[in-house]
Amino acid sequence: MKKLRITVDNKSYDVTVEDLTEADSYPAPPASSLAQPPAPSASVTPPVAARPAAPKPQGPVGDGAVTSPMAGAIRSVLVKPGDAVKQGQGVVVLEAMKMENQITAPVAGTVKSVDVAEGDSVTEGQVLVVLE
Repeated sequence: MKKLRITVDNKSYDVTVEDLTEADSYPAPPASSLAQPPAPSASVTPPVAARPAAPKPQGPVGDGAVTSPMAGAIRSVLVKPGDAVKQGQGVVVLEAMKMENQITAPVAGTVKSVDVAEGDSVTEGQVLVVLE
């Protein structure tokens, strides 16, 4: 073990460093240095209940609404109003976390409206395309 003084942002710290190049195996720390859990007391407060998740922003979601599964940016719109689409056909390319994700039609139908344009930022649950 070596004792060193390290200075960070003009503040000095005294530290003890173990030399890992030594051939000795790691000695067990003395029993007196092991941290003991605090004894329970009568004034322990229960943990605070977790906050409910914020509601997801959504537009008017209907049966034919294609929504964004995550926040991101629209890279391209693959359909226009009046186009016939098949189930599983790509309708929008969404970039999220530097990955392009093709958002597909959940059902076959005709594109009623396209509610986003290339370059738009969208949030999770936002309506992208409406099918009828």
